[in-house]
Amino acid sequence: MIPSLLRAFEGPGAGFMIVITALGALCAAVVAERALMLWRWRIDEAALLAELQAGDLQAATTRAAQHPVRALLAAGAAAPNPEAAWDAISAQAALVEPGVRGRVNALAAAGNIATMLGLLGTVYGLILAFQGLGDTSSTERAARLSEGISTAMNTTAYGLLVGIPALGAHAGLDGALRRVLATCEAAASTLLAWRRGAGAP
Repeated sequence: MIPSLLRAFEGPGAGFMIVITALGALCAAVVAERALMLWRWRIDEAALLAELQAGDLQAATTRAAQHPVRALLAAGAAAPNPEAAWDAISAQAALVEPGVRGRVNALAAAGNIATMLGLLGTVYGLILAFQGLGDTSSTERAARLSEGISTAMNTTAYGLLVGIPALGAHAGLDGALRRVLATCEAAASTLLAWRRGAGAP
């Protein structure tokens, strides 16, 4: 299959193959960047929440050194009272969420576009094949038919080979990033609960 796909880069469907390859490269870059960020954002959520419940903001902030929740904790801790802390955290959350989920939606878009381009290549290949049926020479007719069908199958296969992993990666990353945001929400709520407590400033 791989040799057939490589030959398709030199045939009538080369344009489709090149664009699909570019989409695949985009997907790979997004996956690598988000995976790196998730690795950097690893945190012991239970320990973080315990520190916030105990009012140890310094320890919690240190633990969240590279995690997006650090910005929320800083905003909530700097506010003069719990009500202002809620407003500050809400405003900061609006900035944090796009940074956490950034570029992940591009995976779904690229996966769908790659699949659609593969299908468009299928139609193009079939058009070439049917056009070949009108040629007078049986040799030329067989060659055009073979070339058209080959283009159709290769572009379809390549579009799916890029699109399916891209959509799978989108689903996986989306779930992981939702957990990051859930950690942020839990930490912010715990901080606010502590600030509203009897001993909170």
